[in-house]
Amino acid sequence: MGPAWKASTFTVRSFTEVIEAIGVRPRRPRTLGGAVQDLLYVGLTIVVFAALWLLVKGVESFER
Repeated sequence: MGPAWKASTFTVRSFTEVIEAIGVRPRRPRTLGGAVQDLLYVGLTIVVFAALWLLVKGVESFER
């Protein structure tokens, strides 16, 4: 018998190796392209400023 502190022969696998070993394939989430995502942010910015502009115009007309 060897010493108790001797490293065992068991090796630690990475997470992906364990997942592949049990047969589960992780799915990557679908992401939009960079240009499409940029257009989405530009569109949301326009919508927010339009809503704020309409709110200000409504308050101005209410004050009169």
